[in-house]
Parts: sequence; C-alpha cells; structure tokens
Amino acid sequence: MARRWQRCWAMDSLARDLKVALRSLRRAPTYTVAAIVALAVAIGANTALFSLIESTLLRPYPYPDPAGIVIVQETTRNFGESSVSYPNYVDWRGQTGDVFAGLAAFRRDSFNLTGSGEPERLAGRMVGGDFFDILGARPQIGRFFVQHDDTPGSAPTVVLSNSLWQKRFGSDPRVIGTSITLSGRSFTVIGIAQPGFRFLVSADLFVPIALWADKFKERSDHPGISVLGRLRRGVTVDRAHAALDAVAERLEKAYPVWNTGNRTSVKTLQQDQTEDFRPALFILWGAVGLVLLIAAANVANLSLARAAARAPEIAIRSALGAGRWQIARELLTESVVLALAGGTCGVLLAQWGIDALMPWLPEVLKRNAEIRIDGGVLAFSLLLSVLTGLAFGALPAMRASRPDLEAFLRDSTATDSRPRRRLRGALVVVEVALSLMLLIGAGLLLRSFAKATGVDPGFNPHGIVSLEISLPPARYPDGNSEIRFGQELRRRLAALPGVRSVAIAASAPFFDDNSMSGFWVQGQPRPAPNTGINAMRYDVTPGFLETMGAHLLRGRDLREDDELKSPVVMIDDILAHKLFGDEDPIGKRLLLPPERVGDKFPGLEVIGVFGHLLHGAPGTNPIQQGMIMSYAELAQFAPEWFQTFFLIARTDGDAQTLAAAVRNQVQSMDGELPVYNVKTMEEAMDESFAGRRFAMLLLALFAAAALALAAVGVYGVMSYGVEQRTREIGIRMALGAGQGDVVRMVVGGGAQLAGAGIAVGVLMALGLSRVLSGMLYGVGAFDLVTYGGFAVALGAIALLASWLPARRAAKVDPNSALRAE
Repeated sequence: MARRWQRCWAMDSLARDLKVALRSLRRAPTYTVAAIVALAVAIGANTALFSLIESTLLRPYPYPDPAGIVIVQETTRNFGESSVSYPNYVDWRGQTGDVFAGLAAFRRDSFNLTGSGEPERLAGRMVGGDFFDILGARPQIGRFFVQHDDTPGSAPTVVLSNSLWQKRFGSDPRVIGTSITLSGRSFTVIGIAQPGFRFLVSADLFVPIALWADKFKERSDHPGISVLGRLRRGVTVDRAHAALDAVAERLEKAYPVWNTGNRTSVKTLQQDQTEDFRPALFILWGAVGLVLLIAAANVANLSLARAAARAPEIAIRSALGAGRWQIARELLTESVVLALAGGTCGVLLAQWGIDALMPWLPEVLKRNAEIRIDGGVLAFSLLLSVLTGLAFGALPAMRASRPDLEAFLRDSTATDSRPRRRLRGALVVVEVALSLMLLIGAGLLLRSFAKATGVDPGFNPHGIVSLEISLPPARYPDGNSEIRFGQELRRRLAALPGVRSVAIAASAPFFDDNSMSGFWVQGQPRPAPNTGINAMRYDVTPGFLETMGAHLLRGRDLREDDELKSPVVMIDDILAHKLFGDEDPIGKRLLLPPERVGDKFPGLEVIGVFGHLLHGAPGTNPIQQGMIMSYAELAQFAPEWFQTFFLIARTDGDAQTLAAAVRNQVQSMDGELPVYNVKTMEEAMDESFAGRRFAMLLLALFAAAALALAAVGVYGVMSYGVEQRTREIGIRMALGAGQGDVVRMVVGGGAQLAGAGIAVGVLMALGLSRVLSGMLYGVGAFDLVTYGGFAVALGAIALLASWLPARRAAKVDPNSALRAE
C-alpha cells in the first residue's frame, strides 16, 4: 500500500512539474525556439550518423551465429592482403577440418544468359560446395550445392536468386531440373534461393567454383578468390588463423617459388566488411558528438541567462518555502522537455538528412546494409535527448536553486553575478574551441580532397566511355577468335559518327585492377620469390594511348603486327626510372619466370615509354608504376583470361547514344552478346573519390553547424551581458565615456573569449589532425594555411557577433537608463 502511494505521489509530482515546465516555456517563446532548434540540429546529426553506424558496423549479419563466420585471404610480401590461389585453398580445406566446420571459396563474376528472350548479363558468384551451409541458408524450392557438385568435371549446376526467378522465369517452379545457357554453357537449375537472400552484394545466380578449376590451376595466380569459413564450436579466430598459417608454412616448403612468404589473414565477416571505413565513421561520430556538446553548451548558456532573469521569481518562491530540490527538479524537468522536443524534431531532421545524403554515400556502405531509422535508433535518440537535457540543465538548475536572498532583498536588480558571467564566458570559450577544432578538421579534409582531385591523371578523362563485353568460350574457344572479334568491332565502331578513337583493354585505369610482379631486367639477377617491383598492367590494343588522351614520351606505340613470337611491352616513366635509371630503356628486355610462361615469352622487349597513368584515387593504390602489354599477344598466350574486356571509346557525343550504337553493332556480329556496365571515365573517377568526398562533406556540415552555434553563443552572451549592464553603461556614458569607448569595452570582452577559445581550439585541432592523418593526401597534419585561415575567420565571426550588441550598447541613453533603475 505504501509503495502504491509513493508511486502515485511520484506520478502526481511529475505531472505537476510537467505543467509548470510547459507553462514556463510558453511564456519564453524566443528562448524555447532557440533551444529546440539548436538541440534538433545536434541530436538530428547524431541520430543520422548513429543510424549509419548501427546499420553497417553494429547490426549483426542475417545469418545464424554470424560471429562464427570468417573471411580468409592470403597475405604476400608484395601485396599484403590479396586474393587466394585456388590450389592453396584446396589444401587449406583438406588440412583444417579440425577448426573449420566448412570452407568455401567464392568469387564474383558475371555471365551471359541466352536462349530465351533478350541476351542479358547477370551478376553471379562462383562458390564452394559448403557455401550455403556455412551461411545457414535454406532453399526456397529445390536444393543447394553438395560437395559432389563442387568437383572438377561434375555436371554444371546453378542456383537462381528469387529476383531472377521472378523476373526471367515468372516464378515457375517447373524451372527446377531444366537447363539454361550461361556464357554458351548449359547449366541445370537445381534450386531457388529465399527472397532477400544475398551475400554481401546482390547476385542473380550461384555456380560451383570447381567447374573452373582448370582455369585456376596455377598457384601463382590469385584470381579474385576469397574464402568463407565457419568455425567449429569453441574455436577462436586466433586458433583458426594459426592452423591456416601452419598449412601455409608447409606449402611454402613444398612450393617455394610461389608460396615463399605467403601466409593468411582471418577476420570475422563483420570485421572484414567494415574495417576500411570503420575509423572514418567513428571519427565523424566523434565530430558530431562535439556538435552536440556545443549545442548543449549553447543551451546551457541560454538557461543560465534565463535563470539570472528569473532570479527574483525563484528568490521569492524560496522565501515562501519552496525547497531547493523542488526548484531544481522543476528546472531539470523544463530542460528535459526542451531536449525531448529537440530530439523529436531531430529525428525528423535525421530522416530528411539520411535521404539527402544517400546519393553521396559510398557504394560500399549502401550495399552492405539497409540504412534506416528503426526502433534501436529511436531508443538511442530518446536516451540521447534525456541525457542531453540533464547535462545542459543540471548546472543552471543547481545554481538557480540556491538564490542569494540577502542580495536580492538588498537590491532587487541584482539578477546577475560575476560567477554566472564567468561560467557563461567559459561555456563560450568551449564552444569556440570545439568549433575551431571541427573547422580545422574539415578544412584539412577539404584541402586534401582538392589536392587529390587536382592530381594530373596522365590522361584526358573527358569524352571517354567504357562498356563491357564477354565472349562465351563455347563460341570463342581460343585467342585468335577473340582477337578477330575485337579487330572487327573496333573497325566498325571507328566508322561511327562522333567516335574519335577506339581501343580494347582487359584492364584500364579506374575500371579494373590487374598487376604484374616477378619480372626482372635481362642481365640482372632474378629477385627472390615474392620480392621485386610490381606494376599495374594494362593489356590493350593499339590506339589505347590515343583513346585515353595519354602521352607517348619515347619509342613507339603498339602495332597490329606485334605478335607472341616477339612480345613487346611499354613502361611508364616511373617504372623506367626505377628499372633503368637514366639509361635509355628502349630495346631492353624484361624477363618473366620460365616456370610460369615456359618458352612462349623469350623476353618482353621495351618499345616505348609513356606518361604515368593514375590508376585510382591518389593514395589508394600502393603500386605507383605501370606497364602496357599487347592484348593480342596475351589473348593468344592465355585466352581464358581475355574473354571479358572493356571497350573504351573517345567520343564527341553522348555516352548512352554511343552505347546504343555499340549494342547494334555487337548484335549484328553476334546476337547473343549483351553490352553492359556503360560508364564514362568521369563517373568512374568520381566513384573512386566517393569515400573521401563523403567524409569531407559530413565533417564540413558538422563544422558549419558548430560555427553557427558558436556565433549564436557569442552573440547571446554578449547581448545578454549588454542588457544586464545597461545601468553600468549609462553611468559610464554620463561620466563622459563615448560611444567608441562602449563599443571597445563590449567587443573587447568578446575578443577575450574568442581569443581564449581559439588558443584552446588550436591545441585540440592538433590532436584531431593526427587522428585524421590517415585520411589526408598531400596535406600535413599541421597545415599553416588551414589553421591560420580558420582561426582568423572564426575570430572575425566572433568579433562580428560581439559588435552587434556593442553597437546597441553604444546607443544607450544615459538618462533613460538611470531613470529605469
């Protein structure tokens, strides 16, 4: 009974405090609106960023026991983490059954679907037999792969996604057991995945990777394969890593040429998918947390000023018997109500902000999770609102609940005090310091972005269009058939209006990664395994440099009559300097490991030197040099790697118009070939800068919000100070002080606060700069231009915010001020 009475009393007290808070806030609309707006901006920014972090970093993947799923890659001396050699994967799988319940290789690929309707290019995955079991997936109808399906020489089978089944086959269950044609090869449909099933990125279909075992048979090849694993119960990631490294050491002894120095990397699925952008997201969340601190300091300043104005009311209530806890509780309730109102508006602002930022979001974040405001995000926002209300309301409430009755009774105008003024000044210093730190951080990222985008790529990206075409091996079984198709297609496209030049490439800057290592200069000692120089390798046809708008610096370009019997290579100026120093490289030869190429490559003759081509966003690729090799030569040597290629054209017209013309020409040559992935070079380059641009944009928005809040904070404090010192200013002016003296006095006070904030902010920015150093390119952590420019700009804004109330103070009429007192 006593507990029920206590609960009723508590509820009644809470309801009474809410009524008092709402009535008090209604009587101060300017204060209420200003506080809600400041809190809405800060809480909204925190909510939006938390929803992004929760969906990508914190939300578990939708598989049973996702913590037991790991991603395995190889590590080498030259490349660090790299894709996995298929033969090495087979050995891992056979020798680690005590730690893994299953291991399955997977590789992204795409396939031409033909035979019914228009030819279509489909996104697919080559996967090991344990792939679906590791993920705990169950088929919608039919079955998934078993180990027998994932054996070299087995009958080709395929699992379809639910979306492909619906779109292409009308959700007909009779498709199970029928055959479809993928890249000219017949596959039997054995199962349909559940709606919504995907692994990291969407795929239209899944096929057993062992069907391509003969293509991946070389241990020296690392053809984009990763490995998915399911840990046995009780096995840790460290133990699994040790077991795999033990196998890698045995493989190193057995195959020293290709496996020397090779080890493994084992990470949980969540760690593997988030580690690249995890630091940037948490840095941004720290930044938006600082915006919340600034907003809280701003509202606390407003609350202190309002509490000073309400001092007579509170003093009278205290004199009439109101307890200190009762007054503090009512003021805290008012603060929490304000924060909840700001949080509610902030959630709406966050939803709008997420929608507005989605086009700027890097693709890797979009594809990994659905970013939305769900129950967890709403709970976070509610908790954040309550904590913020308590944080900014506690100090004003405690101070206001201890009114100086004696001072008030002695002088009814004593509504402000020096301790309160010092506290408000300290809060302004904090706001200015935090704002400057964020401004400098945003400025460093902005200058870094400008430096990165200002790097000369070594070619002219304007007017370049890329398309992809894949030739099915059933109809194009050797390199000569691929070469003939490419030559005829280039001839036809070169005759199209608006097309200035055309080339074919198996890899190209900003479109595809392909590197080469293990080569050395004839006459020099061969480097030890997995050491030596690496280079980006572009396998292209004649006309590539012209199409790219690149520069031939020395020697000659590729020719149509370059052939496998006398293979040639072009190197960029960076690689030429590393290999030959100041010597003329023309006519020199590069040698390749004979155990890999046999006698087909007697040596690559250097025929030309070209200007370095930027391969991706500056600072993202550790390989800083490149080489060009003949597409025709390499297609003859290894035709299975050159069935999919980029068609690169320089055009004066529209990219989509050119794509339609290319489709027409391709269809006239082979009606079962789709043309896909149409993209301009400018779009490809833009995508490579997406992560850096997104971080810069968010930090700039947060810094702008912080700057606005700081300016309002300085203005509010100085304006309130002028109002409280009206009598003093009137006396000064009556005693002979001029308007200039008053302006200097007020602006000087603001300058002192701004100067202290700037000094503290510079020191804090030094710490932030070191945290941001990994995201910077071409800019030092202490960039004098950025530090000095933003310090001066913030100081000027603070002085302006002080000058506005100072100008009003200078117009005070001494007689009116003294009469009012």
